[in-house]
Amino acid sequence: MIRQNKRSIKLRLIILIAIYAALIPFSLAWYNTLVSIDCNLTQPLSSNSVKVGSSEERTQNCGQQLSFHWIKFYGINGVIYGASLIAFVANMRKNKI
Repeated sequence: MIRQNKRSIKLRLIILIAIYAALIPFSLAWYNTLVSIDCNLTQPLSSNSVKVGSSEERTQNCGQQLSFHWIKFYGINGVIYGASLIAFVANMRKNKI
């Protein structure tokens, strides 16, 4: 029975590592996208576009939305990585007791 328990722990660890390996590229791509966003509106508007508000207003709106996306990034990644790690540790403790 002890051997089955050790196999189960190793299998769960392999599954956890596989989940992390699948999620890390997604997180890195999302991070790189957020880092590359520039809210400075230095490009002039084309003559066809309709001006709605000032460029300062659009810069502030961009900054607010960027901050919201960073909050989502950290929140979702924290839940994904933290929850799976906590579940793994909780199962390890349960199996030892």
